[in-house]
Amino acid sequence: MKLDKKFTVEYKVGIVSSLSASIIWVILISLWSLIAANIVSLWHSEVVLFWQYLVAGISIGAMLVGSIQFYRNNSNKFKPRFPSLSMDYIYKEIETELYFKTRENIAYSSNYNICALKEISEMKRSHNWTGDYISSPILESAHNHKVELCKDANPLTTAKIIFDVPLEKNQPTTFKLKYELGDSSKIMQPMIGHLVRNPTERIILRLCVPNDMVKGVKRCIYADSFAQINLSQPQIIHCKIIGNNDVYEWVIDNPSLLYYYRISWEFT
Repeated sequence: MKLDKKFTVEYKVGIVSSLSASIIWVILISLWSLIAANIVSLWHSEVVLFWQYLVAGISIGAMLVGSIQFYRNNSNKFKPRFPSLSMDYIYKEIETELYFKTRENIAYSSNYNICALKEISEMKRSHNWTGDYISSPILESAHNHKVELCKDANPLTTAKIIFDVPLEKNQPTTFKLKYELGDSSKIMQPMIGHLVRNPTERIILRLCVPNDMVKGVKRCIYADSFAQINLSQPQIIHCKIIGNNDVYEWVIDNPSLLYYYRISWEFT
């Protein structure tokens, strides 16, 4: 399978960003090394020349400026965080549904249709549930894939899907991942979304609720994983009434890498 031009360009942008960060780290480490060398030189010199003071002063000043900027960038809680890319596989389609049986009892499911871009034996999927209960992951597969819960992934719930036979390059597979969710304390954040870490051809987000349980259901695209930088104004999603349920659905074709697609709502 060939990646289209859009995926290739976005992947190169991610690579350039990573290289830029690496170069900045190399410069800072070089400055710290230069400072240490100058301090040792000044300590052992009987005669200290003017240029040695000058170099030491410039190095210390640059280090302080770089360190202050580094601290500000990492301590600013309002600064958006951008995830890394994964190029092990492509999503042909991912269909995610949040189904409210009642306000407190919810079922989550995601249907995955992936195609390997290289040989892989497993993949991981993380979920951030903000209610008060989440079950162990349940996997449905016609290919005898298995699922394990990663114990070291708090606060996220991360499931590791182990393929029955390692996927070869360009080999597709499908499976369904499910969770039983609880929100008896009514503390969940009313949203469902998908952050695009892999090349993806189609995303389907679906919210199913009993009639008149929610209002103001909107969809929005964000440039960061914390939904701080919206790329457009939120748009209302109109429901489809199916029996005793209201269904809200958003289909996204060819979503952009690193964008966060989210549906949000209010409970009535």
